[in-house]
Amino acid sequence: MTKGWEEWIRWATVTWHGKSFINFSRKLGFFATVYYIWQERNARIFAGMPRTPNLVFDQIECIIHEKLDLIRNGLPTDENKRIQSAWWVNNIDS
Repeated sequence: MTKGWEEWIRWATVTWHGKSFINFSRKLGFFATVYYIWQERNARIFAGMPRTPNLVFDQIECIIHEKLDLIRNGLPTDENKRIQSAWWVNNIDS
């Protein structure tokens, strides 16, 4: 059975609770994806201006990178460093 948007959002907010860097990263990725898919839907329906899937993905990737790059004072755990490396950010003290 496929989950609806409300179920996915409820699941994400319950599963990824807390303010850890990893949970912030997960929430950011999930909600950025939801937002840009919704934005693309509206652009197609109301403006007749569809974008390519690659462009939508690039927008999602860009906003995640920008927001993660702004985070400071995270704990220098292996998991946090792995996330930083994957997103090309280096803002947690080593």
